[in-house]
Amino acid sequence: MGGVHLMSLALVQHLEKLLFKFTGEDSYRLTRLSQWNFHLGTIRTNCQVLSVELDPVTKFPHLMLSNGSVLRAKVVIGCDGVNSAIASMFGLHRTTLRLFSTSVARGFTNYPNGHKFSSEFVMMSKGQVQLGRLPVTDKLVYWFVTRLRTSKDSKIWKDPVLIRQSLMESMKGFPAEAMEMMRNSKLSFLHLTELKYRPPWDLLFNNFRKGTVTIAGDAMHPTGPFVAQGGSASIEDAIVLARCLAQKMFDDKNKTEETTINSAMAEEAFDQYVKERKMRNFWLSFHSFLVGKKLDTTSSIIRFIILAIMSTLFRDPDWHSRYHCGNL
Repeated sequence: MGGVHLMSLALVQHLEKLLFKFTGEDSYRLTRLSQWNFHLGTIRTNCQVLSVELDPVTKFPHLMLSNGSVLRAKVVIGCDGVNSAIASMFGLHRTTLRLFSTSVARGFTNYPNGHKFSSEFVMMSKGQVQLGRLPVTDKLVYWFVTRLRTSKDSKIWKDPVLIRQSLMESMKGFPAEAMEMMRNSKLSFLHLTELKYRPPWDLLFNNFRKGTVTIAGDAMHPTGPFVAQGGSASIEDAIVLARCLAQKMFDDKNKTEETTINSAMAEEAFDQYVKERKMRNFWLSFHSFLVGKKLDTTSSIIRFIILAIMSTLFRDPDWHSRYHCGNL
């Protein structure tokens, strides 16, 4: 599987229904349906992981939950996002995350009578403000805006009306169609967030496994959205991790005979997973880091240095998609 940056048209045609018609009742039904395939208590709601520790005797991980209970597990794979509690076990605390000087706003605009945009992804720039636009259907358009963080962002990020007002001010001078798209955006899907990242070198000097605990996705490699590969890298993580575990679950001589995985096998699988993913995630993070810093800086000298590094290391603009993480 390569670096995913295209979406199936068949999926796109149903995305609008998914976005606007998925209700709380549907979520409840989906949870109930998934419970049929798991043991009672496998799915837990209304609680989150606060911390994880290894039992000094058994070496199995114990997860402390927000409801006061302790979950005694045999294997833990932390996929709990950029503010991961599991990642803290590896010294990757939330306080070590860094911020780009750029904020990003994301949203959708609905055109009841249809829009006239082509299906291609379009990027517009003016100064340090960038607008990206991608039609989802003939009536729905996804867009994002990146701009320098302001002192007001920490106050307006929960108020979509103020977010839209701030974006309109930042986008003065953009084409009329872009301003209209922003003006008519759906407030319920409007979000403004700071861009957090983990320094790329943190990925080089960490083995990302302790006992039978590892992490994946943004818990391991949160980056800016500048090369649009964060989600793809997480999917790649999942495929490699599943393959490494599956290889341990089947006897080497008879690939159809499933065996029960034990702690030693899980540790070996996690080590192989980390080995396969470390450099791939490092280069993706490093590329995104450089692009983000190029947008951040006002120094022409620093920008020139960054461009020189990028032209040397990332001469092929599509290098990230020319990658195969293997088969399951």
